[in-house]
Amino acid sequence: MIFCESLDKKNLDSRGSCLIGAVLFGALFILGLCPVSFGQSPVPAASGPAKNNSGGFTPGMTLGAKFEGSNSSDGFVYDLGSAVGYNFSRHFGVDAGVPFYFVSTPSAIKKNNSGAVSGVGVGAFFTDLRLNYPNKSLNYSSAIHLTAPTGDTKKGFSTGHATWNLANHFDHAFGDFSPFIDAGVGNSVMDTRFFHRPFITFGYNAQFNGGIECDPGKFSFSASAYDVAPWGNQTVISRVFRCGSAAKCSAGGKTTSRKNFTSASVSTGAADLVRDNGYNAGIDYKPVGYLDLEFDFSRSVPLQLNSYSFGIGVDLSRLLRPRAR
Repeated sequence: MIFCESLDKKNLDSRGSCLIGAVLFGALFILGLCPVSFGQSPVPAASGPAKNNSGGFTPGMTLGAKFEGSNSSDGFVYDLGSAVGYNFSRHFGVDAGVPFYFVSTPSAIKKNNSGAVSGVGVGAFFTDLRLNYPNKSLNYSSAIHLTAPTGDTKKGFSTGHATWNLANHFDHAFGDFSPFIDAGVGNSVMDTRFFHRPFITFGYNAQFNGGIECDPGKFSFSASAYDVAPWGNQTVISRVFRCGSAAKCSAGGKTTSRKNFTSASVSTGAADLVRDNGYNAGIDYKPVGYLDLEFDFSRSVPLQLNSYSFGIGVDLSRLLRPRAR
């Protein structure tokens, strides 16, 4: 970051490119040094055909990290998540950790308000309670995701409140094809592997995602449609707009603008403020058992936003367990 600061502050595009390069290099370096990895996203998306893990969890200690993020015209949101956990049985496990965020504000937002700045920092501490019940008739997995308000609210890394989310996943394999349904409920809209949103929310909502995954071998492909159905009052905290010294940061009243996160740090409104739906597509590649690479696309219809995401996961715990080798 020191060499980034040495650039001309007026050259925002150059600084943005420098930041992204430093983030990618630093994340890959940390992943290379990480002694073991738990092989799961810090966001407990209970997904993936259970035929790939017909016995359930592997009992024992888990530890690891994953680097992932999304690029869109509304901003770049990356996070390096780390967690430590323990699987008590093949069906029940827990983990806890904290993500580290790298967010870049797009030039379009800076053009309208030169005082808007992005941020880098620690997110909210989380813990997951995870269940996994593979079955030939119907595979089921679930996770309860809990967070503490430890992140910086001004940077959009925390809502300032404790949050909870319950996620459920169902699928049935027909050979290489697995139709699936995800359903969840909570008081914050969760990020997914397809869409790291340029904002976070606080307010009750239900999330649904349904589609099909094809898994012929090292490559797997998925396509799905999603829906976010909120109710009650909602608060949106921007990740890509943070008030700098030159920004106008006066608090406003309630709004109905879904894009208000590009011009205000905090927005409040009714359920329609965060209502969302769209579709996803993804490619996952496992060249070896301990390495997982993915590339995903998501289209938000109400936001008219295309998001391109990636993930790099390493599961070195497979190398430490003789049975896994």
